[in-house]
Amino acid sequence: QMWRTFVQEAGADVSPQFPMTTLSQISEGYTAGSIRQSIRKVLTERRKENLKRRPLTITEFIGPLSRAPYAFAQDYKEFLDFTHDISGDKTRHAAIKAALEKPDDDKDKKGKKTKGKGK
Repeated sequence: QMWRTFVQEAGADVSPQFPMTTLSQISEGYTAGSIRQSIRKVLTERRKENLKRRPLTITEFIGPLSRAPYAFAQDYKEFLDFTHDISGDKTRHAAIKAALEKPDDDKDKKGKKTKGKGK
């Protein structure tokens, strides 16, 4: 979604068949500023004029993106941890994980009959 927004902000329209998901996967770990900068380098005024004759390709973005600043893996992990803490996702995920790993004793008690001296 970010790629499509930035491309439209730059004044270009891309077809729905353009593989934005591939660009999203390629650019994982890059900051939004790096992605925007790469788009600006590709979508010059002259290139925008030629879009109808020569549509955009993924390879046009790879070069400028490779020269853009990259968020290192540790920085990216710290950012994700921070985001999970602030949004409450970390607590929610821990609660779901605990609920899934917890043995379901109540289910066993309801379905079983007890043996022994009974009534």
